[in-house]
Amino acid sequence: MNGMEHKYTGIVLLKRDVGETDRLYSIYTLERGKIAVMARGVRKAKSKLAGKLENFYLIDFTVMKNRGMGNLASSIVENSFSYLRSDFDALEKVFASTRIFNRLINDEEKDPKVFELLLSYLEIMDIFAKDSFVDKYSLAEQGFLFKFLDLLGYKIEATKCISCGESLSASKKNYFNYSEGGMTCNKCVVSANNTMAVSNNSIKIIRIFFQNRLSSLSKLNISRKDIQEIRRISKSFISWVC
Repeated sequence: MNGMEHKYTGIVLLKRDVGETDRLYSIYTLERGKIAVMARGVRKAKSKLAGKLENFYLIDFTVMKNRGMGNLASSIVENSFSYLRSDFDALEKVFASTRIFNRLINDEEKDPKVFELLLSYLEIMDIFAKDSFVDKYSLAEQGFLFKFLDLLGYKIEATKCISCGESLSASKKNYFNYSEGGMTCNKCVVSANNTMAVSNNSIKIIRIFFQNRLSSLSKLNISRKDIQEIRRISKSFISWVC
């Protein structure tokens, strides 16, 4: 295989069949951010790459490249996250959140912190799947999304009113304004179209997301009602951002 050799560590995000035997991969790498690479003949039964390039695998791989995207030459699986992959509910959450990840991440924009966050998300979901902590899946998913938005510069303001700047009061109603990306106090809320009422518990949980690592979320217990509200917050904001 001709071309210069490039070595990467990456997480497989997406794959798409091309022609009769090839496959195109989208991989988020530590060294270059999101890249696209072609694996020639990978769908052949005797391909040396078969089984080493599944979605969400952490891999060390080599690309041979002169121009264009390059061809994937070798792959070593560092972590297959086997417990995650064998749990449909956990895997469904990861697919949903990585679709958002893929929409918001541009090609070849290196960010080690984003890579570390994505890796830690897969690690904690694998642990939760191993221990059958089904009630924690949505918590990890939402924690990942809030922290991911923060790294991209879309941090949701959850400590003070985005209009007047005063600290949010737990004794009064507070709202989330998705068009402004933050919480609004009762006296500053103006438009029902862009806002939704938010409980104090949800605001506390969002603050915990920003202040702690994903691995710490295993100690957090929240109600189904709160996680549903937090999901509505992230969904409305992501729809506005995208």
